[in-house]
Amino acid sequence: MKITISIIFLLSLTLFNFAYSSEYNAIVSKVTDGDSIHVIYKGNKLKIRLLYIDAPELKQAYGMESKEFLENIILNKTVTVSCAKKDFYGRELCEIFLYGSDTPTYINAKMIKSGNAWVYKSNRSNTYLINLEKDAIYYKRGLWHSEDAIEPWTYRKLKK
Repeated sequence: MKITISIIFLLSLTLFNFAYSSEYNAIVSKVTDGDSIHVIYKGNKLKIRLLYIDAPELKQAYGMESKEFLENIILNKTVTVSCAKKDFYGRELCEIFLYGSDTPTYINAKMIKSGNAWVYKSNRSNTYLINLEKDAIYYKRGLWHSEDAIEPWTYRKLKK
């Protein structure tokens, strides 16, 4: 009996602790800001937050430029969306890929390398993205051309 209960308990842990994962192609219908988009997938409008990055808020310095940069790349285009989990607000947290005639573009990384976003504070150990951010800082791309760049998480705290 104890063995049966133990097996059932272990199976329930496995079933309820699976990782959320989803990958699909969708059309970008709206760019909310530099790290949030809406996509149309199977007739449904989904809110997506770009994983690993944090772009300036719209009212923050360089916020509109970041949004426009992202719009120019992916608005009304078909992208591959690879989601890892959902956030507190129910948005999918995803990596976005754009496949064109040349090489695929990893949009999340492009936002960092172009100086249009920071590596999100909880992902500061991701050396690939950190190196892209360092490159943007060194070459003063995007928001890094200004000495007054404030991280979005700091900006949000100051506005509360």
